[in-house]
Amino acid sequence: MGLPAESTEAYHGGVLVRAPALSRRPRGSLRLRREARLAYALLTPTLLVILFLVAYPFFSAMYLSLQNKMVGSPGRFVGLENYAELLRDEVFLRTAWNSVVYTVVAVAIKFVLGLTMALILDQSRRFNNLFRTLLFLPWAVPVVIVSLNWRWIFDDLSGFLNNFLITFHLTHDIISWLSDPRLAMGCVIAVVVWAGTPFYAMTFLAGLQAIPKELYEAAEIDGASIVQQFFFVTVPRLRTIFVTTVMLSTIWTATNLQFVLILTRGGPASRTQIFPHLAYETALGARRLGMGAAVSLVFFPLLVVLIILLTRRMLRERED
Repeated sequence: MGLPAESTEAYHGGVLVRAPALSRRPRGSLRLRREARLAYALLTPTLLVILFLVAYPFFSAMYLSLQNKMVGSPGRFVGLENYAELLRDEVFLRTAWNSVVYTVVAVAIKFVLGLTMALILDQSRRFNNLFRTLLFLPWAVPVVIVSLNWRWIFDDLSGFLNNFLITFHLTHDIISWLSDPRLAMGCVIAVVVWAGTPFYAMTFLAGLQAIPKELYEAAEIDGASIVQQFFFVTVPRLRTIFVTTVMLSTIWTATNLQFVLILTRGGPASRTQIFPHLAYETALGARRLGMGAAVSLVFFPLLVVLIILLTRRMLRERED
């Protein structure tokens, strides 16, 4: 009696013997395991960076903000006492208002100027590449150099601005640009706008050049005006870029320390004091590390909410 070739049974001494069945792993599952191991191996450096350079400092700052910690002395756990003291402090409340005004006004002006410059540079004209290069120069200059140059421009006695105004008889009195409580915040915002607008213009210009020209030609054939083309063709195509640029610029503007530190140091009378500079002064100037960490973390939830709202808006637009 014959048996199939692939059978696991055989006759031995007239007795039918069945071989034990051998389990086989599917090749697909083995391949998936190898790919998973490779993925974990590739992700490990990134996870380590996030763990030690992001997560650990953040949670360490949270724990530090719950202590009465001075430089050179052991910390004493005080719970939410640092936050309660901040909410009772008039300087902190003024700083919160200054930070909101500083960020919102600077981002809004940079957005309008950047979009205007991008629309102008998107048109074909002679020496356009030269104009674009000159426009992007402020973005390439280090922040410290920009701040020092503008501090000299705003200087009371030897500054370029006062000398220019007096030379051309536009004013007869020296103007204290950075010492006048009514002018100091405006001067700081002007410097921030001057340094940050090229980023907006560069980003918006790249988005404009990616829009197909056929859309504008079709809109023109349908009788759409320049304004209608802008609102119904340009704006919808740049909406995602608008959201991303505003989100990044808001974070950078709100957390930047150099401009206020070099130009005004938070003065006069805390009129230009913002959260990063207050945290710097509290932690390193007053040597109150716990309070300085609390100042930094108070503003953090506002940035998180802003990021979540803008990210949801961007994802919703992609799904639509």
